Amino acid sequence: MRVGLIYGGRSGEHEVSINSAKGVLPPLRNLGHTILLLAITLEGQWFLQKQDHIADTIDTTFALDIVPGRGLFCAGEPLLLDVAFAVTHGYGGEDGNLQGLCMLANLPLCGCNTLSSAIGMHKDVASRLFSLEGIPTVPSVLLLQGDLAWLEGGKSVTPSWISPETVQGTDRWSLALRALQERLGPSLFVKPENSGSSLGVSALPAPDGLLFQEAVLQAKCHSEAVLVQKLIEGVSELECAVLDAGAEGLVAAGPALVVDPGKEREHFLSYDHKYGQIDSAYLQLPSSLPPEMDEQIRSYAKRAFRAIRGEGYARVDFFVSEGRIYLNEINTSPGMTGTSHFPLIMRHGGYTMERVLELLIAQALQKKREESTRTYRPPGA
Repeated sequence: MRVGLIYGGRSGEHEVSINSAKGVLPPLRNLGHTILLLAITLEGQWFLQKQDHIADTIDTTFALDIVPGRGLFCAGEPLLLDVAFAVTHGYGGEDGNLQGLCMLANLPLCGCNTLSSAIGMHKDVASRLFSLEGIPTVPSVLLLQGDLAWLEGGKSVTPSWISPETVQGTDRWSLALRALQERLGPSLFVKPENSGSSLGVSALPAPDGLLFQEAVLQAKCHSEAVLVQKLIEGVSELECAVLDAGAEGLVAAGPALVVDPGKEREHFLSYDHKYGQIDSAYLQLPSSLPPEMDEQIRSYAKRAFRAIRGEGYARVDFFVSEGRIYLNEINTSPGMTGTSHFPLIMRHGGYTMERVLELLIAQALQKKREESTRTYRPPGA
């Protein structure tokens, strides 16, 4: 089978994606497939890579064209592919855009579709769905573009989470901080609403107006909206890997406890500790939590996956504090690097990466067969 491995992308997680491709390539080859490397530059351009390995630098010699309804072309010739597997993370690759592009190009793609990818990427939207399903989430307030414009001195409408009668003076950042602390508590957590890998994230255990401003503006660099959450101190971070295992049903492996040496200093799992070589985070499996709490986390993970109408696989992240479970977020394109958590958790759950990929490819092809039986023509046409 000819499998297109898509990686890179116009995203702050570009390098992580390249390393994820390096992690996925060997098990794909172990399955006996012919792998075509499809790399996306930081400018969003697609190129076929002719070498047999994943290089850190993308070769821009062989440009790819995407033709709706017909697939991928290189130098005017169709690129014959049976299925594609994307390890793209963040903007443009994990948020439904790439998934929709592949659908329009008539290219079967493993994993979540446009809808579930978009929901999973937009943390506030996903959190609202989880709450409707009775899954506990971290209390939060979303700062939309109009709110951000107001904070930066614009003439837009005062944010709905600020009482109009309290608007006095010119220091809008301090005013907003007080309003958010009244809702969420004294310590806050600020992050981009639709980004990943802890990029643009700030923990504010004792914020003032200036610290809050710096955190919001940093998050804004990575997202059109900013999510402000209650900073839950002393939490344990846990992760579940979810896989649609076909006839075996929906599987939730884990949870795994994330052991982060830098947690006391940074209050969260940072980009450097996720992917760095010094003081990097690692997993403890089993989690050491009571068995009934492990089971509850697995149940929440599967319910969250179904809530966004997930397909294929995902990683679901949780906080546990003082015996309470909070679903933090769902990741529909988890990292596949040598230190990434999804492959490690699945392996502990009895699934090799070869088996995971085999199931995902089979599901993508089955989904394509089912789609081809539906009618997309007007009556009588």
